[in-house]
Amino acid sequence: RMIYIMSIKYDVYTDGADRHKGDFHIGGWCSYIKSTEDTRTYSGIVRNSEKFKVTNNRMELAAIIKAIEMCNENSDIVLRSDSEYAVNVLNGVDHANVNLDLIKDYNSIIEKKHLHILLRHIDREDNSYVDGIIRYMLDNNEEAKSHEALE
Repeated sequence: RMIYIMSIKYDVYTDGADRHKGDFHIGGWCSYIKSTEDTRTYSGIVRNSEKFKVTNNRMELAAIIKAIEMCNENSDIVLRSDSEYAVNVLNGVDHANVNLDLIKDYNSIIEKKHLHILLRHIDREDNSYVDGIIRYMLDNNEEAKSHEALE
C-alpha cells in the first residue's frame, strides 16, 4: 500500500526595508503567501539590537525566511523578491561575506522542510502589494517618526 503526500504549491512575494537616522535603525518585512489552500499576509518590525542588526539587505533576507517558515513541508514554492542582492546570494550567483547567519537559516529551513524553491527577482513595481505594506508600517511607526528616521 502506497501513501501519497500531496505537496502544496505556493506563490510568494516578499519585501524588506529599513529606516535609519544616526544610530537609530528599525526594519520591517512583509510576506504575501498564496497557496492552493489559502492566502495570507505576514509582516513584522524589528528594532536594531545586539541580537539582530538591521540593514535593508538583512530585512530582505528576513522576509524570505519568514515566508518559507510559514510554508508546509515538501512544498513547491515560487518566491519573488525585488532584492537582487537576496535573490543572487540565496541562488548562489553571488558570494556573501555578510549576513551569513541568515543565509544559513534559509538553507537550514529548506533542507529540514524539504522545500523546492524557485527564487526570482522582480521589479519593485511588480512587488507593490508587500512594498506598500512595509512602507506604511515603517512610515507610520511612532518610534521611527520620533527619530525622524528616513528610508
